[in-house]
Amino acid sequence: MTNPHRSAARIQIGTTLRRLREEAGLPRERPAEVLNCTNTKIGNIETTVSGIKQAELEKLLDLYEVDEATREDLLALNSEAHRRRPKSKIGGLIAPWLRRVLDVEASAVEAVYSSFELVPAVLQTEAYARTLMTSIGLAGEALEKNLRLRMDRRSLLTDREPPLRLWAVIAEPALRANVGGPEVMREQIAHILAMTELEHVNVQVMPEGAGAHPLLGTTLTLFRLPDKLPSLISVDTPFGDHFLDRPEQVEKVARWFEYTRAKALGVDESRELLSQITEGTR
Repeated sequence: MTNPHRSAARIQIGTTLRRLREEAGLPRERPAEVLNCTNTKIGNIETTVSGIKQAELEKLLDLYEVDEATREDLLALNSEAHRRRPKSKIGGLIAPWLRRVLDVEASAVEAVYSSFELVPAVLQTEAYARTLMTSIGLAGEALEKNLRLRMDRRSLLTDREPPLRLWAVIAEPALRANVGGPEVMREQIAHILAMTELEHVNVQVMPEGAGAHPLLGTTLTLFRLPDKLPSLISVDTPFGDHFLDRPEQVEKVARWFEYTRAKALGVDESRELLSQITEGTR
């Protein structure tokens, strides 16, 4: 059985290395020259067919001229993938673990989301996201950079081809949480309603009083990845996202999602409730 850290780490490292290469404007031939290997090997690393040795990773990070925080983060993750003791230092205005989460999200074909407290990041308005970020102490340049990054995530639903398919179950208390005040929440719910006009975006509301369900009290995202890659479960915590990928974990959470979706209001009923909340008639 695959070690859960090994596969999840490989996916995060591969997708991030691809982004770094593309941001550097380099074809696969260039890292292949640096590692003295074939283009196929670089492709296999980036598509997570194979892993990468620590010394090879260091050479690619030098080639891509990554910042120190990203360098330490990826080397630590790769060390963990090879069952060594990882380093723990993370710094910078954008946490490297968040960059890795975004690289996985950008590679996914579908995201299935459930939360009792939060609107999914890809559906958040700027005012709603700003309120959440300031509540955890972000300010100044760090706040603005993190906010811009979150706003850019929304393009996965509108500008990417094919777009990210999203199925979200949001508990009613999250829609009545008054994050940022009534105006911010009205704008946020109106945005959710507008996005559900898209064929590939489905939102269901778990109504108050619905009772217990397997995902109660958690914020989870199930990422379905292309090219026969294993699906990943992202568990949102105050200290970052934790990935799970063991087949039995993914299968169990997928069943929990189905049960939770079945217990929530239907898509059309959810839209009606969202409209009622926005209009203040309920």
